[in-house]
Amino acid sequence: MKNIIKILALFLIISCKAQTTVNLNTYNIGNNSNKYFKDLDNNFANFVGTWENTTGNITFRVILWKESMKPLLTEENSFMDRLFGKFLIIQDAGLPNEVVLHNSVKYFAQNNLTSTWSLLGNPYNSTIYSAYLEDTCANGGNGVLSGKAKMEITNLGTIPLNAHWTVKSSRQLFSGEYFSVPTDIILTKVN
Repeated sequence: MKNIIKILALFLIISCKAQTTVNLNTYNIGNNSNKYFKDLDNNFANFVGTWENTTGNITFRVILWKESMKPLLTEENSFMDRLFGKFLIIQDAGLPNEVVLHNSVKYFAQNNLTSTWSLLGNPYNSTIYSAYLEDTCANGGNGVLSGKAKMEITNLGTIPLNAHWTVKSSRQLFSGEYFSVPTDIILTKVN
């Protein structure tokens, strides 16, 4: 009888720690512990890839990629699919004299750290992606500003996809501060 009780207690402990796969859009609905918030609706697919806007001879390029099952640091035994991104600002893109003016992947000597992403968020649905933005090239490349970036696909079902890109600062900007990234443009998915 003692062995049966021990086995049942062990099974109960193990099952309490078991992880449940749930839809990403259920995050923060109830208890978030012991769950894998997965992109079951495949909302990431429209956004993953390279997006561009060219104005004159300057190209703003955003590259988005999905990383599955990233740990949630604020929850016990929980994970989430995430959409990461980085950006480039390029003069004369595709030409022999192409120059990368700004690259969001930067080395920060004071921390001995190289950034790997500048956008982190998740799609609300198949047409809206909202992300935390860290513009590591702000103020002409000499600063870092954070804010919220939003991409809203404007022509779902057609190729190439277009999205309205907007950026809002997380705080009031001081005199002389500015984002290097455009704050209100249309992006086109190029791959």
